[in-house]
Amino acid sequence: MDLFDGELGGRDEHETAAGGRWSWCGVIVVGVAILLAMLMSWFFGLLGRLF
Repeated sequence: MDLFDGELGGRDEHETAAGGRWSWCGVIVVGVAILLAMLMSWFFGLLGRLF
């Protein structure tokens, strides 16, 4: 299953195999979401120690 397809033309392979590969767009979106969650956790932990 592709999370997102980074190319404008859509998928190149049209087979119906189980599973699949992630496009680079999907990998980047998930990586940014994880990084954002880590930064928010660090920020709110810092605020909790200050107040």
